[in-house]
Amino acid sequence: MTTTDSSGAPRPTLYEHAGGRPMLRQLAEAQYRRCLTDPILIEIFGTESHPSHVDQLADWLTEVLGGPPLYTEQHGGHGGLLKRHANLAIQDRHRARFVEVFIEAADEVGLPADRQFRQRFLDYLEWGSNIAQEVSQPGADTSSNDPVPVWTWEPS
Repeated sequence: MTTTDSSGAPRPTLYEHAGGRPMLRQLAEAQYRRCLTDPILIEIFGTESHPSHVDQLADWLTEVLGGPPLYTEQHGGHGGLLKRHANLAIQDRHRARFVEVFIEAADEVGLPADRQFRQRFLDYLEWGSNIAQEVSQPGADTSSNDPVPVWTWEPS
């Protein structure tokens, strides 16, 4: 889906601008590899790889950045993602390091570095990681029938 800018010219979605599913899969791979080796993040992710994690993360990023609804179709949508974070007990230091590692991975794979894209990407990471932290607490409600949120160029 392509949007228009203030002059009416076509503008790609964040997904298209990022390089589509192939680039987002590379990003997911680089990010997950870091999570499995980072001394802070192994407390949440462990050190053993789960083969489906990279594709699930790439599918989520695809959908949340405006691409096809892969996560909804294959992994249970927003509610499915929330359930995957249940009882992980993510702390502030885990959340902050997760965002840092994601940005490092974005740099590694060559995700577009233009200021506006990177700001929206960081906004998404901060927003999403806060939700993950909230629903990861023991006893938190992870139920949701909400659609996967789709991020655009414009702040909500």
